[in-house]
Amino acid sequence: MAFSTRRLHRKTHKTITLLLFAFLFFTINYLSNRKSHFISSSVQLIEPFDRSSILHITGNQTNLGTISSVYIINLPVRNDRRTESIAIMQALNLDAFIVPAYSVLSKEILSRKQHNFFFKTTELACWASHMRVWITIANTTSCQNNIWSLVFEDDIDLEMMTPQVIQSIPNSIWNQADLIYLGHCANPAGKLIHQSLKYSYRIHQARHPSCTHAYAIRSDTARKLVYLLPNPSRPIDDSLVKLVSSHQLIAYSLHPPLAIQKPVSKNNPSDVNQIDRESWIYYIQFSIYTFVQWLNGVEPYGKLRNSTLKLANLTKAEFWREKYENGIWK
Repeated sequence: MAFSTRRLHRKTHKTITLLLFAFLFFTINYLSNRKSHFISSSVQLIEPFDRSSILHITGNQTNLGTISSVYIINLPVRNDRRTESIAIMQALNLDAFIVPAYSVLSKEILSRKQHNFFFKTTELACWASHMRVWITIANTTSCQNNIWSLVFEDDIDLEMMTPQVIQSIPNSIWNQADLIYLGHCANPAGKLIHQSLKYSYRIHQARHPSCTHAYAIRSDTARKLVYLLPNPSRPIDDSLVKLVSSHQLIAYSLHPPLAIQKPVSKNNPSDVNQIDRESWIYYIQFSIYTFVQWLNGVEPYGKLRNSTLKLANLTKAEFWREKYENGIWK
């Protein structure tokens, strides 16, 4: 009798265990499908730019070697940065498109915020703005063509020799890379890939390219990123770093940088990082950051050799804005 009771208990425990495993399996499967459904619908909320939302700056340099398009991401309310971006493009005679960035109040951002409790709204807006450019590139380029585009944020300055340097990059580099960063983003130089004696620039393997202010992207890579990063789990630059570290992307960076971000100040506030740069906490953080950069062998380039912004005509750019801005840009 005791033996039969033990056998019954063992069968009961086995049945309960199997039921628990089945419950866990179906629960995980349900949550995964639910997450996948959210990811799919999340991407579908972002649509390519239409012509009415783009400001086209016409320039004689419509092609930079393999570069076919130049996009500048700008919040419509930041006309100060837009004026400077226009002035830089006019000084370099580049053909470029200013495209609207998402704000923290955009419906596409607010709808995602409900599903991203530990993610800053400003970081979500930055992710969505770059994602929209990638979707636009993916939809406007042929799958058969390996086309490159330049993507700039609106707070940069460029070297005057930027077009010439880009055109001097060998075809073998363009054929190998997924991304080429115009600034090194506090990125320690990896393996040397190419060196230009004429322009005194080097191209290195990017080891930790934590920035998105200026980069060249291949059309195939834009399609890949739309698939790989449909829903953000971290800031967009950190997501790219993770893909580079896991060898899913090949990224190179230029040293010294062709592009740098302008320092944040009262006259140039940041839309992403609200930092009090006069506080003692900031000075401590900046000192630690600078020390870590030095420790990692990051080359200290605080300014450009020949700033385009210093030579740009802001008055001409302001006149251009007043003449051609309409719709969301007014």
